[in-house]
Amino acid sequence: MASPLADFFAVFEGTRRDARPVALFRVAFFTSLAIHFFPALLWLDDAYAPGALRSMEWNGWLFVHFTDFPRPLVRAASVVTMLACTAGIVGFRPRIAAIVSGIGLYAFASFNGFPVQTLAIVDTWALLLLWSICGGGSAVWSVDAWLARRSGKTMPPEPKLFASLALYQTMLAVFFAGIEKVLAGWPGTNEMGVLLSYPKGFFVRDWVWSSNWLHGAGITTALTWATLVVEIGMPTLLVYKKTRLAALALYEAFFLGIIAMLEVPPLFYGMFAFGGLLALDDDDVASIEARLRKVFGYARRSEAA
Repeated sequence: MASPLADFFAVFEGTRRDARPVALFRVAFFTSLAIHFFPALLWLDDAYAPGALRSMEWNGWLFVHFTDFPRPLVRAASVVTMLACTAGIVGFRPRIAAIVSGIGLYAFASFNGFPVQTLAIVDTWALLLLWSICGGGSAVWSVDAWLARRSGKTMPPEPKLFASLALYQTMLAVFFAGIEKVLAGWPGTNEMGVLLSYPKGFFVRDWVWSSNWLHGAGITTALTWATLVVEIGMPTLLVYKKTRLAALALYEAFFLGIIAMLEVPPLFYGMFAFGGLLALDDDDVASIEARLRKVFGYARRSEAA
């Protein structure tokens, strides 16, 4: 009988890996990168003109020498970077897409961090590096898979390593976000009450600002503790099979609530919410499929009746 420790690490080292959660994560991740970076890369002169307001966030050498690069080269780099992100979305050579877009996005974030800087960008670099090294993500729902079918070839099974390490990276970030909140004193304060009381148009969405029932001490205290429970508890519960689906439902509801209530970048949701899906193994996907077929099959029978 496997030990509890072996069960814990089985999600990272398991012998089976359904390709669909990884493909869904690929689409969400590269799409969120496009939403986050493409406005600055398309309207290049707004953020990357020689006289634009700039902030140094990443590579100091690139920041200092930005004006030494010819403008046609900067424009060409923006186009190549956007094409690489698009290739990642459609699943055309995702490893090469991760390498090229990673280099390009890191360079532009170094040229000027002002239009693109966010806390979520730290995990962006980690995931792009993992994808560059491990590959994977195009076994299904991809141009690569379509081209393989047209040529009569069979796509190799989805590699386990990238999905496992990407899941670990995502859960690590979520878990330690909770730990940082504990160290900052969240358990003894009502931090969500402070957050939700920000002025209209600043961080919270308008409907949250205008909903008086959300600003009561009881609600905001509950939200404070719910944040700590999800961020600290769910990364652990997701890796245990018995608690995985329930924990995943709560985890996804948490991030859906964040994106609905707070003006955070889509990149945040695309990485962390869809990153949780990487915890699903073959049995989990089959169980979810069976439940969906049962629900929608019942709905179709009801409509026919």
